[in-house]
Amino acid sequence: MSFLKKSLFLLSIVLFSMSVFAQSVDEAGAKYNEGNSYYKEKNFADAVTAYESALKIANEAGADANDLKASIEKQLLNAYYANGKTLYKGAKFDAAIASFEKAYDLAEELGDSSKKKNSNSYIAKVRTSKGGSLLKKNKADEAFSEYTMAIEIYPTYYKAYYGLMLVYKSQNDMTKMMESADKVIELGEGNSKAAKTLKKTKLTASKALVNAGAKEIQNGNGKKAIDNIQNSFKYLPGNSNAYYYLTLAYNMEKEWDAAITSAGNALAAEPEKDKSDVNFALGQAYEGKSDGAAACAAYKNVVSGPNVDAAKYQMTQVLKCN
Repeated sequence: MSFLKKSLFLLSIVLFSMSVFAQSVDEAGAKYNEGNSYYKEKNFADAVTAYESALKIANEAGADANDLKASIEKQLLNAYYANGKTLYKGAKFDAAIASFEKAYDLAEELGDSSKKKNSNSYIAKVRTSKGGSLLKKNKADEAFSEYTMAIEIYPTYYKAYYGLMLVYKSQNDMTKMMESADKVIELGEGNSKAAKTLKKTKLTASKALVNAGAKEIQNGNGKKAIDNIQNSFKYLPGNSNAYYYLTLAYNMEKEWDAAITSAGNALAAEPEKDKSDVNFALGQAYEGKSDGAAACAAYKNVVSGPNVDAAKYQMTQVLKCN
């Protein structure tokens, strides 16, 4: 082949290559614009598909597509993030997590610290919501895993600790339930957005501890019942029901003065409520303390419920009340 022919052949290869690269850049640009159209319509899933295709073509085109590639990556990051939010709102938790993870990875690659942080926060939020969904289906172990992963990602996310509190409550582990409740309060105190969760936390912890105390009374363990009910007062002031159970527990442990004080608190709370059950327990406490007159006075106020006959028996046959 002559020198001229070789030169023309090489030139044709260069021109062909330039044409192919130009075509590739144009194709990438077309896909990018397609993604922009989807994005404007808030069709983020299709926008992601279009941007990913555009990025693949731009990568194949090489250096000629660098400027376009930067624009594609920026919009792809936005689309991953927006699509994650849409999926989250639709309760498609696993798909949402996957989308936010892609956003996180791309944000890290692009050096976008804000999007990286926000994507991470959303992953924790989605895992927490997924945990709540699993807990409603009585899948406590799976819910626990989601809450734990959420905390690993976002250590100050109070709602994840609220979820853990519910898991421990379902497992009747009052010690760990309280630790989680305390963490919710610690992280949420002073945050107006956390007010609703704080209120639910205190109410849930208080009720769970009183109920746990009542179960310990049924099991004949007065000391554990006292501990649980006293702990409930850390979260909410005691109501008549809580102080009644506490009175029963003190009676079981023969702590008569403490039982009398507790019964007094039960009688003072919710004054409109019938307190026959409290008065019977109070009578028992006074009997234990050998104060017959005070026991008689308490038993006389037992006017309804299952203890009426027992109170009459104590007054007439045991104490010989006047």
